[in-house]
Amino acid sequence: MTKLFPKILMAGLMLVLATHHAAATDEAVDEMTRLLKLRLGTDQVETPKPTGVDGVYQTRFGNKFAYLIEGGRYVFIGDMVDLQTARNMTEISRREMVVDAFANFGAEKQIVYPAVDEELAVLNVFTDTSCGYCQKLHQEVEYLQEAGISVHYYAFPRGGDRGPGYSDLRKVWCSDDQQEAMSIAKGVKSGNLAAGTDCDAAQYVDDGYVLGNQLGVTGTPALYASDGTKFNGYVPYQQLIPQLIKQ
Repeated sequence: MTKLFPKILMAGLMLVLATHHAAATDEAVDEMTRLLKLRLGTDQVETPKPTGVDGVYQTRFGNKFAYLIEGGRYVFIGDMVDLQTARNMTEISRREMVVDAFANFGAEKQIVYPAVDEELAVLNVFTDTSCGYCQKLHQEVEYLQEAGISVHYYAFPRGGDRGPGYSDLRKVWCSDDQQEAMSIAKGVKSGNLAAGTDCDAAQYVDDGYVLGNQLGVTGTPALYASDGTKFNGYVPYQQLIPQLIKQ
């Protein structure tokens, strides 16, 4: 069996085949939560909620999803897959988490390159000025804009405040013309960045880093569609446009 199914699918398969049980009482849910916090060693555990599969509850800690059965005695960490419909139920929840996170992150903390004319889609990008593929993607932003895609940049200095791009990102966010500064920092345009790194907007670089970590970002560029779909790394604009703008 383990040769046929990756571990992540095994968890989902076992869950879907779990024995049916009646809905848990509030006291039982509280007990599930208590045990999870105790065993995981963290208070950052979401209250378990029914999944639609009898006796199976979903919870989340950080950016990881887990499922409980047998009244919370057993927990599986991974993705739950509906084998009949081939729907990854965890991926649906993961995308909802991403959408909510972006919605709750202030617009003033982003650097936006708006679509030309009508906006047909939004691409959210965690970026670092010292990242080669981020620089390559930035060279193609104009093509995305022309196609009706707005690009929303979130700062994600690899390595945090010790990362090679941290200081430049702060300078970009502190600039009067952030779009121009971003292009200069990524080598798309010539010029000098402003010297200041201690403005109020500089905090948004740290905020972006925190947000990225909450979503499980490990490298840049990290790309997300408006529905929470994640693209793995740099994707050329010729491939991105048809994936973002569904016909």
